Amino acid sequence: MDAAMLVKAACEEANLTVRELAGRAGVAASTVSRVERRHMDPTVGMLDRLLDASGHDLELRARRSHEGRLGALTDAWRVHPDGTDRPDWTRLRVFLDYLWLHPELIQASIADKPDPSGSQVMDNLLAAMAEKLSDDAELPRPSWTAEIPGLSRPWCTPATPRMQAAAQSATAPQLVARGFVLASNSLWRDRWNEIA
Repeated sequence: MDAAMLVKAACEEANLTVRELAGRAGVAASTVSRVERRHMDPTVGMLDRLLDASGHDLELRARRSHEGRLGALTDAWRVHPDGTDRPDWTRLRVFLDYLWLHPELIQASIADKPDPSGSQVMDNLLAAMAEKLSDDAELPRPSWTAEIPGLSRPWCTPATPRMQAAAQSATAPQLVARGFVLASNSLWRDRWNEIA
């Protein structure tokens, strides 16, 4: 969610007009309007003032990037409204793309056991990624992956039965062994599979 969406949602939730919000925040109405239309990126201080004026608090947090380490991805998931754990595919692909560009870093990037993520799905996905990376690079698998018990029930992305059947036939053995139905190209780009 960007600043414009935050301000607009806070304004609507507080049932305030742009002028009312601006008055409460002590800024010009044109400033609020420019933020909402994405014609201006507010500073953190300005965004905090606008949200505070609507009765909301601004929470910021720094999230570690993958830093070339698989363990930095333990928070790359969220609980979907239907109650299922959903990985952050973008962050996972960025990590894998990074290693595709820097294959000499694979062993070091997967050597350390990630902290528990709080999600059995995510813990298994990270272990399967480490196993596939090491197998593809003809490196020994990290010993920590053997400590992660497989999924208690199969996991697959929502799809039609036909799509699931196609994904099942394209799932890497390392993922299958852990209970996933997930086409390898959902994470690994075709160019990675070409060198595997």
